[in-house]
Amino acid sequence: MLDTAKGLRSGAGAWSARLSAALVTGALAGWGLVGCGGGGGAAPGTPPTVSSTTPQPAQQVAPPVQQVPPPQPGQPAPPDSPPQAKPAPFVITTLSSRSDLISGGDTLLEIRAAEGVKPESVRVTLNGKDVTAQVPVVDSAARVLRGLVTGLTTKPLAADRNSVGSENSLVVSNADDLTQRTEAKLVNYPITGPILSGPHLSPYECRLTENYLEPLASGDSDCSAKPTVAWYYRSTAGVFKFLANPLDPRPGDVATTTTNAGVKVPYIVRVEKGTINRGVYLLAVLDNPAKDPPSVWKPSPAWNKKLVIYFDGGGNAHYNQGVLNFQATALDVALSRGFAFVQSTELYNDQHANPHLQGETLMMLKEHVIKTFGEVPKWTVGTGGSGGAIQQYLIPQVFPGLLDGIQPSRSGLESMNSEIQDCKLLEKRFASYEWLTNPEKVRAFEGFNAGVCFGWSYYNSFQADLSSNCDFKDQINAAKVFNRTTNPSGVRCDIYQTNVNLLGKTPGTQEALRLFDNVGVQYGLAGLNNSTITVDAFLELNEQIGGMDGDGKWQPARSVAPTNAVRLAYAGGLRNSFSGPGLANIPIITQRANAYNANSSTDLHEAMPDLIARERLRIANGRSDNQIIWTQGASVVPLNLEAASLDLMNTWLDNMAVDPAPPSTDKVVRNKPKGATDACWNSQGKRIDEVASLEPTTACNTLYPRYSTPRMTAGAPLANDVIKCQLKPVNMADYKVPFTALQTQRLNELFKGGVCDWSQPGVGQMKPVGTYLRLPLTLQ
Repeated sequence: MLDTAKGLRSGAGAWSARLSAALVTGALAGWGLVGCGGGGGAAPGTPPTVSSTTPQPAQQVAPPVQQVPPPQPGQPAPPDSPPQAKPAPFVITTLSSRSDLISGGDTLLEIRAAEGVKPESVRVTLNGKDVTAQVPVVDSAARVLRGLVTGLTTKPLAADRNSVGSENSLVVSNADDLTQRTEAKLVNYPITGPILSGPHLSPYECRLTENYLEPLASGDSDCSAKPTVAWYYRSTAGVFKFLANPLDPRPGDVATTTTNAGVKVPYIVRVEKGTINRGVYLLAVLDNPAKDPPSVWKPSPAWNKKLVIYFDGGGNAHYNQGVLNFQATALDVALSRGFAFVQSTELYNDQHANPHLQGETLMMLKEHVIKTFGEVPKWTVGTGGSGGAIQQYLIPQVFPGLLDGIQPSRSGLESMNSEIQDCKLLEKRFASYEWLTNPEKVRAFEGFNAGVCFGWSYYNSFQADLSSNCDFKDQINAAKVFNRTTNPSGVRCDIYQTNVNLLGKTPGTQEALRLFDNVGVQYGLAGLNNSTITVDAFLELNEQIGGMDGDGKWQPARSVAPTNAVRLAYAGGLRNSFSGPGLANIPIITQRANAYNANSSTDLHEAMPDLIARERLRIANGRSDNQIIWTQGASVVPLNLEAASLDLMNTWLDNMAVDPAPPSTDKVVRNKPKGATDACWNSQGKRIDEVASLEPTTACNTLYPRYSTPRMTAGAPLANDVIKCQLKPVNMADYKVPFTALQTQRLNELFKGGVCDWSQPGVGQMKPVGTYLRLPLTLQ
């Protein structure tokens, strides 16, 4: 029997829920595996049928209890006990990943033998080859064997550059009783990927030289590298330095650190660097190298058994591998406390803003950590801001269980943000208005604080022909960049193209479908109704606003998003609904240390998304009390918000780890530690405990005002989750200011197809149709 109900269940982690069903042939009658669907449906209405070959998680199902009727008169009594069952099969668990989503040709395997079986009599074969020696006995009394099984077969990529899993047969048997035999199916994929995310972007440039890595093979288009290991130390001056000789004698400025488990060690970090899913990764952890190291490295006692994943920001579609520099990105607050620390260029949103690729990469990275460390982390937590926050919100929805807690900062909620493109349209129009310098009137349309839309208007990741987005160095590749006139079939450098496996293509082209839609959007409606702007200004801007064409450039007509692409964006989780257990059942510390007041400079990352996230949680799950919101000004010095957040999360997840209850929002909430409440800090570092809200007169909102967004000023609700709105006829009762007859005529002509009906779900809006989805999806 392949155990999908145990797996990595330790502490707050529910990794076991991600262990897939394998085809199991055992000797115990009455046992089986049943698939569980990944929920989701239209809002409102019946969920669509989704065609995806991705195996869904399964659960172990106990045999039914046989009901024995009482004896009837004249009949003999039933026997005292049922006939003896056949020997129970072995319980096989793939600790490092789901058994159908293995990568790299090996898996950390655990076998639990039935009572009465001698552990030394257990035999293991892989595809007919004896691999018993790879799975040694680790606990004789409990009859547990565990080890890294290598040699799984791998199939080459398909013609469309998509991965095809290779099925492997693992058989566990008892040499003393050949009737006791269990077979499991293990599906392996190449370490270069992809597994679920669909064909990789092409052309693709390696960056091995820039990462000081050697290619694994000459001419490898997947840019695989030979892994390296180096050591760095934290100096007494507070910087990381390369440690050429990790053994004695060591430099005199090596600092010491005490982990949050109370272990005091030299602050020396082992850094492994390599490639997984084409991206470059770093795996760092405290280490104290010995003169006679063991043949197989294992983490030192300084590791606190926990894992921090760093997610970096931005949002783009680079056609290259990216570059990592440990000294530039190492997270001292994590490493000094004893956490293992992982990052990857594929978890840098400015490389490939694709949550399916990013979640897949995280899945493979975590698998690698477990196989390298030889054990499962107690729990795993994310951290990072801006595009890093986007990843932390999106990945748990699409790949639940990989992260046990998240710490998004300077939050965005998804990379496919309509309002960035709204800003480009608005700023284009404002350039011709004499009142551009009037912040109140500008804000009436934009919602954001003064200067924010202007800043976002220079964000060009939606523009297909901008070669800097592709970031090619090879001039041959640079010459392939799309140009509508000179190279219409060229490589498109926009953020939609990096998600083409989900969104699909414009028929007859290689162009990814686009999601921007502003039909029926009444820009500045709130400002009109509160008399900040005049009726004529409202009408003039909406008449002239235009839209974005298929290449991300301004056009006179408003933009129309294809309904099929919109449906796929919701169904595949690209637009974040915050539904499902991935976000509902984990602690969320939403934070920002960039809040500004009336006298400080403007940051593009405004505070409203923190409350939008909370509202989406509430709508999706009926509650949002697994999230807390912390706000701090950029000028506050006394408090390190990042460190305070990690310390609180450490206590929170430790509390959950000893709670035996299954994952739930209730479990998250009842294990909140002291201080796990909404708060802000003033410029002197004084904490103000106060529920985050839209109320402008609260202490925190007085310190750090929350501004709106272009869509919210156009009437969208706080959830702000509509890509393409449903339309309704113009109703003059919706306007709080009088219109002349001519103005009414202009309004009806302008919106003759209707205006957005924000009381209704968006066109094609639905919950994700599942998790761990294999792309492309086909909705029916």
